Amino acid sequence: MPATQSPETRDPVEFHWLGDIVRANLDGNARATVLAHGGQEWTWTEFDARMRKCVTGIRSDRLQRGERVAVLAHNHPVHLETLFAASNMGLVCTWIDGRLDRAHVLRALNEAEARILFVGEEFVELVEDFGLELTTVVSTITVGGREDEYEEWLETHETHESLMRAAREVAASSGRMDDPVLRLYSAVGKKGPTRGEYTHRSLLASASDTLRRKSLARGDVEAVDGPLTVHENAVRVLANLWAGAVTVLLREE
Repeated sequence: MPATQSPETRDPVEFHWLGDIVRANLDGNARATVLAHGGQEWTWTEFDARMRKCVTGIRSDRLQRGERVAVLAHNHPVHLETLFAASNMGLVCTWIDGRLDRAHVLRALNEAEARILFVGEEFVELVEDFGLELTTVVSTITVGGREDEYEEWLETHETHESLMRAAREVAASSGRMDDPVLRLYSAVGKKGPTRGEYTHRSLLASASDTLRRKSLARGDVEAVDGPLTVHENAVRVLANLWAGAVTVLLREE
């Protein structure tokens, strides 16, 4: 099982699913910064609260285990908040590379069968242009810019512990370590665009491998400017979170 050690306690911490990363850092690291983006910073306590609100918001749309939410946006906290929300609920979070052409974006959204789409302001017109070609999305939430809806959407939901427990019970009703939790559609590939699907187990194993190659500790700062839709970048952020390091999310080039 993937494992790491706290540089402070030296006690081994085993992570069995993605949600363990948040709970481990809330224990003794809650006031430390976990994420920075666009001039804002969030502590572990704040990140956890936002993720819980995301769970409540997704549950309000009555998604069931195995169903999907999708993100089509440049690097943004919404990627991580929806991923960790999905990991608590037995859902699949799909991240779609904004560098894909129209046909590939449409195909990715329909293939993923996402019901909720978090869409960056730069891609709103593209999604609107799909019209009836977009077959499964029933809710769209704009992320960032002057028309941002995401922050208000979060604030309209609460961090009910009872809802979190219910969501976790649903997730626990199956072999969650081997359940898909993240699907990536990337414009980067030797033979063109690629699609990959990853479980709790595979993501944690990859993050553990990254930690073995890098010396990361609580309080370290890592800037990530590559698109999170590339597996290596997604794992890099998960490794940072695991170690309690600060991730600065930059707009990808």
